[in-house]
Amino acid sequence: MLTPDQTATFQREGYLVFDDVFSPEEVEAYGQGYDDCLDRLRGESRLKNIRKGKLEDGTDTEVYQIRCAHLAHPVFDQLIRDPRILDSVTDLIGPNLRLVLCQGLHKPANTGGEIGWHQDDYYFRVSKRNAVVSCWMAFEDVTTENGCMWVIPRAHDRLWDHEGIESAGYVMREPDEASAIPVELKAGQMMFHHGSTPHRSLPNTTDTARRALATHYMDATASILGGKATGNRSHLRIHPSFVGPHRMRTVTFR
Repeated sequence: MLTPDQTATFQREGYLVFDDVFSPEEVEAYGQGYDDCLDRLRGESRLKNIRKGKLEDGTDTEVYQIRCAHLAHPVFDQLIRDPRILDSVTDLIGPNLRLVLCQGLHKPANTGGEIGWHQDDYYFRVSKRNAVVSCWMAFEDVTTENGCMWVIPRAHDRLWDHEGIESAGYVMREPDEASAIPVELKAGQMMFHHGSTPHRSLPNTTDTARRALATHYMDATASILGGKATGNRSHLRIHPSFVGPHRMRTVTFR
C-alpha cells in the first residue's frame, strides 16, 4: 500500500517511481517469459511493429508490441494480479479494477524506434477523470540511451491536442518538452503514471534490447467511450477484463 506522501506525489506530479519491488529471480522469470513471447509470436498479429520508421542511414526502426501479454504467457497473467501492483493501483483509483490493456513494448538493440508524446487517456477515452493508471515495468536497466520513459510532470490535468500520424498512432501537437524529464529505472523497478500524463520514449541506440511491460488499469465504475478515428483507422476496440474488488481479494477475469 502507498504512503500518503506517495499518493500525494502521484496526484501532484502525475507519476510515481518505486524502488525495487521484484526480486532478481522474479525479474529473470519475467524476462524469460517475455523472450519466449517474442520468439513464439513472430509473424502473428499479437506481435507487431507499431512504430515503423527509419534511421538516418535508411535502416528500419522497430517497436514490437506484445498485445494482451497476459494471454500470451502465464507469468504475465500472474503479474497483472500481483498484490504488489494491485495494492498500489487500488490506493490510486479505488478497489474495483478492470484491466484495459497489458502490452509488452520491445525495442531491439540499435534499431528500437521512438514512441512520440501522447496521453493514454486520449486513446482510452474513459468516462470519468482520474480513472486510469498505468504501471510501466522494466526487465533490464532502462536509460536515456536505450529508450527509457520521459514524462511531463504536472501536465495531467487535461487532454492535450493530438494528431494522427501514419504508423505512429496519435502524438501531441505541442508538447512542453522543456519541462520533460527522463525516468530511468533499474531492472525490476516500476513506475505508475496517470492516464493523462504526457509521456514518450526515444530510440534504443545501444547494443542490447530494451524490454518493458505496460499494464493499464481503470476504475471499473467508469466506462470506455472509444478512441477517435483518423483516416482509415477504425475506432479503438478494447474489451476490459474485470479484476474485482481487490481489497476483498476477488480477483477474477472474464
